[in-house]
Amino acid sequence: MENVYVMKKALFTAVVFFVWLVPVFAQSKTDVHLRFGKQTGVLRLVFEAEESFIKKTNVSLSGLQIHVEFPSDFNIIPQKGFDLQTSIKDRTFIINLKEQSEMKILRLLSPARLVVDMFAPKAVMDIKSLMELPLPQKVFVIDPGHGGYDFGIVSNDMKEKDIALAIAKELESLLIKKGKTVFLTKKSDQFMPLTERAVFANQKVPEIFISIHVSASESFAVYMPKIDEKSPEPSEDELYGLRFRQKNHVNKSRSLAENIGKAIKEEFALNVIYREMNLPILDSVNTPAVLIEVPSFRAMSYDPKTRMRVAEGIIKGLSYYGQ
Repeated sequence: MENVYVMKKALFTAVVFFVWLVPVFAQSKTDVHLRFGKQTGVLRLVFEAEESFIKKTNVSLSGLQIHVEFPSDFNIIPQKGFDLQTSIKDRTFIINLKEQSEMKILRLLSPARLVVDMFAPKAVMDIKSLMELPLPQKVFVIDPGHGGYDFGIVSNDMKEKDIALAIAKELESLLIKKGKTVFLTKKSDQFMPLTERAVFANQKVPEIFISIHVSASESFAVYMPKIDEKSPEPSEDELYGLRFRQKNHVNKSRSLAENIGKAIKEEFALNVIYREMNLPILDSVNTPAVLIEVPSFRAMSYDPKTRMRVAEGIIKGLSYYGQ
C-alpha cells in the first residue's frame, strides 16, 4: 500500500513538473543582436544570432517597411542609438523607413550575421548609372581557379572550385550583356594545368585577365603580379617562354587590382587586402591581370545573390579602371 502511495506521489510530482516546464520552453526566445551603421546614402543593418536561426531568417521590403521574418520567437537587442520605428507581429520584426530605398542582403558566418543594406534613392541612381558605364575593353579572359580532382579549399559540402566557377559564370554573363567578348579558361568542372590556362589566355589576346579563387581568410584579397625590375634581361629562350609576358603590364595590373579592390570594398564594406606576388598564372599572361580571392566559407555564404554581388563589384572595379 505504501509503495502505491509513493508511486502516486512521484507521478503527481512528475506531472506538476512537466506542466511547469512546458511553458518555460514555450516562452524561450532567441536573442538577436541588432547593430547598424550609416554612410552617405546607405543604411546598414546587421542581425546577429545563432547560425541555424540566421540561416532560416527571411527579409523582404514592402513599401517603407523592412520585414524580417524569424523562424521562431525572438528577442531583439538593439544597438544603443538605433532610432528607427519598429514593431513586432507574430515572428516578424518590422522596421519603418523614412524614405523609399533599395535593399541588398548578405549572409555572413563566424559569427552568423544577416546584413541588410538600404540604399537611398540618390545612391541607387548612382549605383545603376555606374553599372551602365561603358567599359572600354572588349575582350576578357576569366579563369575559375582549381577544378576536377583539384578541389581547392573545402569546408563541409562547399568546394572552392565550385564557387570560383559559379562566380566566373556570373561575371561572364554580366560582361556579355555589355556586349563584350568573354572567354572562360574552363566552362565545366575539369582540371586544367596552369601552363594550359596561360597559353589559352594569351591565344585569345584579351585586354583583361581575371582569375577567381576563395581565400582562407575572412577578407577579400586582390593579387597583382610582382616583377623584379632589377632582374636581368631575359635570354633569347625566355623571350619565347611565358615567364616574362607580364613584364610590360605590371603598372596597369596594379591599377586594375586597386580599382577592383576599391569597388569591392564599397559593395561589401569588408576589408580588402592587396598583395604583390610572383604567381605563375599572373606572370605568364600578356595583358593586365589580377587574381581575386573572395572571403572564406567561414565568413560568407555564397548563395546566388552573393555571387552576383561579387560579380557586380568586379564590374564596378572594371569601370573605375576604364575611367
